Amino acid sequence: MLKWFSIALLLSCSWRLTLAQAPALDTFTSPDGTFRFVYPQTYDLLIGERMLKGTQGRHVGIPVCDFSTAMACVIYPVETPDETNFEAAGFSVRTVAGVTVESECLTYTDLQQSPEDHFELSRVAINDRVYLHASIKKTVPGHSQAADFYRTFDNHKCYELQIGVSAADEPGTRKAAQIKSPGEAKAESARESLKLILSSVVFEQ
Repeated sequence: MLKWFSIALLLSCSWRLTLAQAPALDTFTSPDGTFRFVYPQTYDLLIGERMLKGTQGRHVGIPVCDFSTAMACVIYPVETPDETNFEAAGFSVRTVAGVTVESECLTYTDLQQSPEDHFELSRVAINDRVYLHASIKKTVPGHSQAADFYRTFDNHKCYELQIGVSAADEPGTRKAAQIKSPGEAKAESARESLKLILSSVVFEQ
């Protein structure tokens, strides 16, 4: 309990530095009590039936949360006018269906469409647990998304934490959206804020 309080306090301080004032925080705990995380009350938490009714941002071409599989989804609030091509950002947690072997989970075998597919993987420690991280770019006509996946295997289940940031192509051009371009400071701010939620995830031992 003391450790969890310390994490929440550190996050509150981090959001104070990021957003100029510390937001009120809520805690989400999975129905089976396996994991939990904290998030600002001003962000939209989508669970259960709200998965089907909630909106993910503005003119979203690629969803930042998979509503068919996510256990919980936190949507970053989009309050700015349409002056940038930033569309949406979200943090979600899901269990990967059909993956019950640790090696398949941590090598992202289920996402490989062909033998040539491979992902650059790195180990990331979050609250005493090691995750395998992969970055994936997704594109559809007019839109692109930068997605970061963090996987861990617990009690015969493959858990996947995801941060997705979506953007539209630049108006009047064929140039694909560059989410990390200098003009997309809002997208980068959203990603960094969602990383704070990621850093609060704790699995019960």
